[in-house]
Amino acid sequence: MRYVDRICAWLIFLAGIAHIVATDILHLPGSLETALLWIFVAMSNLLRIVNGYTVRGLKVFCLGGNIAVLVLEVVRWKMYAGPESIMMIVLFALETLFAIFTKA
Repeated sequence: MRYVDRICAWLIFLAGIAHIVATDILHLPGSLETALLWIFVAMSNLLRIVNGYTVRGLKVFCLGGNIAVLVLEVVRWKMYAGPESIMMIVLFALETLFAIFTKA
């Protein structure tokens, strides 16, 4: 399961980078902040994967970030109904579950 956790975190990170590049090329209005949020949450999840829970407060931080972005993606999906939102909802839901149930 650790490999799936790591793959999900890297997919979120790469989706954020791809979203920034697409925003630059296509000039999508108001979408840069979402991609930056994906990148920061992916980096915190990668930090959690590498360090486990030896870093104090990391589980709560990752859990809060994952839940916040999960809610954001559900709202974006309801507003825009894009297929990329469903993919990101699944990835962030998996990362939230990994943050909750991964042992120290």
